[in-house]
Amino acid sequence: MSEFRQDIVSKHWVLFAPNRASRPEDFKHATASPDPKTLHEADKTCPFCPGNEELNLEVLSVPASKDWKIRVIPNKFEALGHSGGRTRSDFYFVREGIGDHEVVITRPHNVLTAFLPDDLMDLNLKVYQDRMRTLSDHPEVEYVHVIQNHGHDGGATAIHPHSQIFATPFVPEHLHDEVTGSYVYYQQYGACIYCETIFKELADKERIVLDQKDFLVFSPFAARVPYALRIIPKRHQASFIDMTPSERRSLALVLKYILQKLYYKLNNPAYNYYIHTRPVTHSLLTRYDDRAYHWHLEIMPRLNVWGGFELGSDVYINTVLPEIAADVLRQP
Repeated sequence: MSEFRQDIVSKHWVLFAPNRASRPEDFKHATASPDPKTLHEADKTCPFCPGNEELNLEVLSVPASKDWKIRVIPNKFEALGHSGGRTRSDFYFVREGIGDHEVVITRPHNVLTAFLPDDLMDLNLKVYQDRMRTLSDHPEVEYVHVIQNHGHDGGATAIHPHSQIFATPFVPEHLHDEVTGSYVYYQQYGACIYCETIFKELADKERIVLDQKDFLVFSPFAARVPYALRIIPKRHQASFIDMTPSERRSLALVLKYILQKLYYKLNNPAYNYYIHTRPVTHSLLTRYDDRAYHWHLEIMPRLNVWGGFELGSDVYINTVLPEIAADVLRQP
């Protein structure tokens, strides 16, 4: 069983998931981003491909037939589960790894997320919304985290394109810091700090990669890694679930455009993307204020390796200025 352990000084949580160590060896070191031209639409040896549905339990499929386009399954080597309870030792704080860990699979084995048909990308985002909504209703869940790992250096352990959803019984520290900082700013100035950032980036222009009617894409002023990007809705909305169908279709096009830019400009790099959204309000904390927080999607290309300085100080060395990164990605 997985368990969360809290650092007694920093209060940061670490998830220990021994079950993850039992993943198949032939996936462990495989390249997760080969040239799609070398792959078939389906692979008999791939547990995510059509024809192998019996290898996995199913949460849902859309549509609910053998012709599914999106399939959601529990992670076979899950980092979180639903057994056990919450415990505290005499000195260290430990809680069982209670929560959910799901995999969202797009049907084609040989089509990277960047090149999905528009309607399939939109459906993929809709499934994110639907699963976030459902998992948020679980009484033990305080945060739902959607991610995609691409490429071996991005942590992907299967070639077939997929995303993952984690539902955790607490708000991770990074999100806690974001939500708290946003709330403090709102209390001081009566405005959303993310909305203010959008106005600033539109005024400066030099870090913008794409200015679309519903979304702004820019390289953050203090980006931690080269070519890091943020996609943020122009309309203030605290939760990813708040996005309208029209806005979701816009996001599908924007996300495809940006991932294709990375593919062509940076030679298909490994990357991670993840959605930061308002935490679930089961704990009813005041700082979970819809007026103060603003969801966004972060894309982190894995082009460098963090060394002792970054890991020891939590101060990151980025060798590419955001202004330069944005200029490169703006070019045709």
